[in-house]
Amino acid sequence: MAIFSPEVYGLRRRRGQTAIEYLLVTVSLLLVFVTLYRSLQWYLAREFRAGGVMVMKMYTTTPN
Repeated sequence: MAIFSPEVYGLRRRRGQTAIEYLLVTVSLLLVFVTLYRSLQWYLAREFRAGGVMVMKMYTTTPN
């Protein structure tokens, strides 16, 4: 009886390959979501700043 029979070695290799694929997919999805979050954060901060400037202009141009 061999320690590394082809059937057992193939199953171990397949499980290892599956684990690596899961890790790669997890890391890639994490990078995608982090990139989307950062870009949305940048975009929304710019929009809020523009809205605040518009409101302040209305207050300074409106006579009492």
